[in-house]
Amino acid sequence: MKINVQYSKASKAEIIFHIEVEDDDKIHPSPKYSLSKRKFSFTIPDEVNFEEIHPDHLALVSILVCHPFIGRRIVFPKPVSKKFFEANKIITRYVVENVDEDLEPWTPSKDSRPALAFSGGADSTAALAIMPANTGAVFLDRPLPLIKRTLYDKDAPHRACEHIMEIGYDVIKIETDLEYVRNPVGFPVDVANAAPAILLANHMEFDAIAFGTILESAFGAGHTNYRNYPTGSHYKHLGGIFAAAGLPFLQVVSGVSEVGTSIINRDSLIGHIAHSCMRGKWKNPCRNCWKCFRKLLLDSVVNNQKLSDEELNDLFKIKEAKRYLSAFPIKHENVLTYSTSKYIELFGLDLEEDNLMNLMTKRVRGDTLEVEWMAKYFPMMLDIIPEKYREEVKNKLEIYLQPMTKEEQELVLNWNMNPMLDDTNYQELHAKFSERLKNH
Repeated sequence: MKINVQYSKASKAEIIFHIEVEDDDKIHPSPKYSLSKRKFSFTIPDEVNFEEIHPDHLALVSILVCHPFIGRRIVFPKPVSKKFFEANKIITRYVVENVDEDLEPWTPSKDSRPALAFSGGADSTAALAIMPANTGAVFLDRPLPLIKRTLYDKDAPHRACEHIMEIGYDVIKIETDLEYVRNPVGFPVDVANAAPAILLANHMEFDAIAFGTILESAFGAGHTNYRNYPTGSHYKHLGGIFAAAGLPFLQVVSGVSEVGTSIINRDSLIGHIAHSCMRGKWKNPCRNCWKCFRKLLLDSVVNNQKLSDEELNDLFKIKEAKRYLSAFPIKHENVLTYSTSKYIELFGLDLEEDNLMNLMTKRVRGDTLEVEWMAKYFPMMLDIIPEKYREEVKNKLEIYLQPMTKEEQELVLNWNMNPMLDDTNYQELHAKFSERLKNH
């Protein structure tokens, strides 16, 4: 695969990447997605000097958008530094063809600051709340299709950007169609939302990039097994090439569960702007998607505000939620465990009644598992915070959450859902719950 790049100021300042596919590239790397568009662009501020964007940054953006589709090799828009070239050797599936042995790796200025790949969602907003005040929040602004209908609504994230700007944060919105390279639309690599911040790194003086990556995604809590994130391929490869480009990962909520980010948003100055639903309007979620099911239930216990029987009944009618809830295990199942456990504690849920809420509570073990650890943070996360920011992140984090005890850390380190998945009692509960959901 060859990537070419051009800079145009015809009607607006644009960086345009062109993808040239070769015979052994992967047009359909998975039954779930394929390569669609062969071009993607970024609309950047006029004052950004394109020539000052480091070749390693152009290369990093190329990888984030094209990685799943690369066959034997990738040829970057410009030759990269030896440091960036060496960092990519961990991937054996393809090779980097063009390297400039004399090119100095990019290094940030002494007055540099962090960037956040900001989405306006709950986890991203919580991350911003515990980052330095001079953080640059860079929002990836996906253009909406002119013809095809889409459920995605930009009202809420745009309003979120406006509100945090009013509070005093530096917010940069960059329009890019990189998500349309993939069919169906989405990020080819989960951290591709950092691409705008990478291209602005030299101009905006960034030295690290943060994400809303939480405990469930990083360390595997709520998934089948615990993952040692610092030694895994995501941190070692993607984190490695970000670091080689002078922009190491700043995973400020990687030890915080979805429960913890909800608590941070409840208590922080900017938490009210968080809006996870991608379909609803500002302060008015659609109440018809999986995120709304999960977040509305969680918010009810975090804020100690019981949902009415009618509201609960409506949540279980959501078609997308039914699909997710019928999985075994459920994605981020631990969050439902916390919500249902707290529902018993706070609202006196009567498990003798035969209804969907009770069935779900038993199915996700809300009636048996210890859940208090999810309202704290996992201290191992601090080991992967760049030293420059470690102390400040820790101090800000502990305004909202306490560290897990050693016993609670063991619950994370030993997280394993396989015994439950192999248990005939839970298999029967799953079948009963799924059948009731289908007919609800």
